[in-house]
Amino acid sequence: MLTPSVPAPEDYYQNNCCRLFEFVLHAYEDILSARESEALTHYLQASSDAQRLFARLLTRKGPVFRIDLLAYREVADLNAALDELTKRKLLTRQPAHAGEGYLNLLRKDELAACLTQRSGIEGLNRWRKSELVTWALSRYSDPVLRQLVVDFSPIVAIQDPFVWQLARLLFFGEAQSDWTTFILSDLGLVQYETVERGSRQFSNRDELELDLALRALSAMTYQLDDHPGLATPLSVRLLNIAGDRFTMRRRDKALLRLAHHLEKTQPQRACLIYENVSRHPAREKNIRLLHRQGMENEAKALLQSAQASPYSEEEQQFCERFGQRNKGFQPQTLQVVFNQLDTEQKIEEQALAFLTSDHGISFGIHVENGFVRTLTGIVYWPIIFAPVQGAYTHPYQSRPNDLNMEDFISVRADLVADFEATINSDEALRQHIRQIVETKYLVANRLVSWSLLEHVPLERIFDHIPISHIRRLTSFLIRHLYQYRTGLPDLLVFYPDGRYEFIEVKGPNDQLQPVQRLWFKQFDTLEIPARVMKIKLSR
Repeated sequence: MLTPSVPAPEDYYQNNCCRLFEFVLHAYEDILSARESEALTHYLQASSDAQRLFARLLTRKGPVFRIDLLAYREVADLNAALDELTKRKLLTRQPAHAGEGYLNLLRKDELAACLTQRSGIEGLNRWRKSELVTWALSRYSDPVLRQLVVDFSPIVAIQDPFVWQLARLLFFGEAQSDWTTFILSDLGLVQYETVERGSRQFSNRDELELDLALRALSAMTYQLDDHPGLATPLSVRLLNIAGDRFTMRRRDKALLRLAHHLEKTQPQRACLIYENVSRHPAREKNIRLLHRQGMENEAKALLQSAQASPYSEEEQQFCERFGQRNKGFQPQTLQVVFNQLDTEQKIEEQALAFLTSDHGISFGIHVENGFVRTLTGIVYWPIIFAPVQGAYTHPYQSRPNDLNMEDFISVRADLVADFEATINSDEALRQHIRQIVETKYLVANRLVSWSLLEHVPLERIFDHIPISHIRRLTSFLIRHLYQYRTGLPDLLVFYPDGRYEFIEVKGPNDQLQPVQRLWFKQFDTLEIPARVMKIKLSR
């Protein structure tokens, strides 16, 4: 464990790297390339000083570093460590990186001094650093710029950064996690549930290469505004990808971003892409696009197809409302008039103050999506953290990999049936919730906001919300997380007589979003008290 404001033990970062690399070598040795295995092995065979220095570099931005700025108390002999890492082909001296990367290693005053000495031009210290970099890049070649910086300070770079990025991916199972995950856990700031891992995430190199390719292609869809020429080759490659349910969901999300980008410039290609995505909102977007192009017959045919077999309730609602204003479920609404709105205060806070003073509310809180999600995460804790194949791939997860996928419940159908049988009485459910809160408090669960229970204690919830309502709400949400995880009402309010109510606040000219309207329809079906508070301004 780490202690805040106290330096980490000298072997802390070194041990984290050893743990990660040893796991990857053991679990994935058969699918690693010779170079990848060699690099990981060379690190594990290195001296303590070399391991500690390299571990520190891996936690920094990199991959290029100034040697004069490397100083770590746990590294006894920096030069010897650098020499060893270079001989083991883990570091490279004076690497042939782009000149801009070298220039960015210098502070503005250092860069101005170097360029002044090289060019003989005075006054460069008055320029902004960005101007100095642009000027230098237009005036000197990369080799000249590299030498300019090396003369100021020797440079070293991590060799083959991909190897270490790959090791992180294989250990954590996702590209977003990094070395800070260890730190947050060891500081006690984040606690993780212990879940038995299933089989490894990638069974062969082809699966790994497909995952890496999809990650790269998905990243490119965020760059289309700057590089529109990528759109056509991206669409071809993405449409040709096939894989398991995790792969197809990520592919489809990337295709939806790509098609949205193409709607204005290449509408026909956008329509083709939407046709190849079998999940909401692909058909809705395609219908709207066909309608805007005046292709009414095609739009009508696709609308009828969606009506006959909708992907989701949100798509069904779209079909009911498309082209028919004010169609669909209309929730109960409280109309109120304000003289003015305070621009310095959130509208939800102003609404809560009004309800507390004028409508007899004894307690209210702005919860938005957090409250029902928190209850759901607590009630279905054993299901969320069940060791299902592919759900957990590293020990630092606050949710299963498929939590928000359409088939989350179906792949756990037997587990859910058995679990719900154990909480089929009101008292059993109440005791289960108490036990989870007591034993799992502050353990990371993506659905649970523990701070909410500090503002709304569990016993107050039980006093005002019937346990049957909690059962209905949580049972519904766990089965529809992929569609209903957002859009919940802003406020939860309690009345002195023991009643409660969810209230969605809408200001002037603000309308319910589709998923919010769906929630109110479900509240009506589940017999959950909820309404919209519509604020208007007096004229």
